[in-house]
Amino acid sequence: MNAVVETVRSLWVPLAERTLLVPNVAIAEVINYQPLDLVQDGPEWLLGRLRWRDQELPVVSMEQLLGLNEPQNGRGARISVFNSVKPNTSLPFFATVTAGIPRLFNADADALGSSLRSERNLPATVADCVEIDGEEALIPDLEAVQALVEEAWRKI
Repeated sequence: MNAVVETVRSLWVPLAERTLLVPNVAIAEVINYQPLDLVQDGPEWLLGRLRWRDQELPVVSMEQLLGLNEPQNGRGARISVFNSVKPNTSLPFFATVTAGIPRLFNADADALGSSLRSERNLPATVADCVEIDGEEALIPDLEAVQALVEEAWRKI
């Protein structure tokens, strides 16, 4: 028997109003929210910079990059540090504010159901939208997101 099980260990990442679904390996670490150093003359979605493991990281609003409302940094907010999806990049990490702690999720064809992308008006930074147990989750196009973040970070 040569059955192939295609399950991706993923993270269900809570935002203020929506949820992201990303591969587990996309996030390097989740840390408590801390005040950010402001960035001058950056795009609206660039919330500031953060010192993490002796590096300065851009902290972005994933909500704004995905065409949603501005984030609400309320109680329980965390910062999720994303790994680069590009090899040999000048920006190996970037971070985003989340509404809580991401939780593990085994994503497979049965759990994900069908794509809702064609039913939604989604920006290029969103690879897909799926419904899981009655809740929509956005799957970000991490390459597109990182390209925007890298471009903005270079200009600062």
